[in-house]
Amino acid sequence: MKQVLVTGGRSNLGMAICKEFESAGYEVFYTVTTKDKAVGEHAIVVNLTDPEDIKAKLTKLTSLDVLVNNAGVFTSGKQESLPLEDFDKVFNLNMRGLFLTIQTLLPLLKKNDGSIVNISSLNALHPGFGTTAHYDASKGAVSAYTASLAFETGLRVNAVAPGLIEVERLVGSDLDKLYQTHSVKGEMLTPLTIAKAVFFLAESQGIYGQTLLVDNGYTLK
Repeated sequence: MKQVLVTGGRSNLGMAICKEFESAGYEVFYTVTTKDKAVGEHAIVVNLTDPEDIKAKLTKLTSLDVLVNNAGVFTSGKQESLPLEDFDKVFNLNMRGLFLTIQTLLPLLKKNDGSIVNISSLNALHPGFGTTAHYDASKGAVSAYTASLAFETGLRVNAVAPGLIEVERLVGSDLDKLYQTHSVKGEMLTPLTIAKAVFFLAESQGIYGQTLLVDNGYTLK
């Protein structure tokens, strides 16, 4: 049975990704930040910004075919007044944590000629929705790292860049209305749509170092 690890596995998108791989017959492992979020024996409680904790927890895996780096954090604020703590928080998880996770698990992935799918963002390829330059930069770094890592390792390393994902707090918001008027389909993305794109890249052949934009056509208008 193939094995996949999904970081940030209890977020809306993380759960959709886990379900997509599980329905395809994968043994699914996922990370959470606290014990109260852990469901089932395949949950791994780990601080992805702590290299020692990553090493202690993730090296318990003995085989791995796919790694999905979904864990991330979002903050916003005007750049002239953005606290340094916010900048560090975003980059420490979105880029540094992703790097540490990959570095720890590369030996297993190389052994199985595995695949890595990173979660980037529409904001990495297109100006964000305002006051998110630091977040956009962190996701731009993810996309750049994705391409370089594929070249360096010879593994199928790719990324999905989602547009605005439908979550309860955004329904009816100004961002929701913006997406309705500026995207071709006229609505936000469902987690399932993004999960299917992640699975496609994980299983694909001949695709290396690419960032797949899944945005309901937002960037076309």
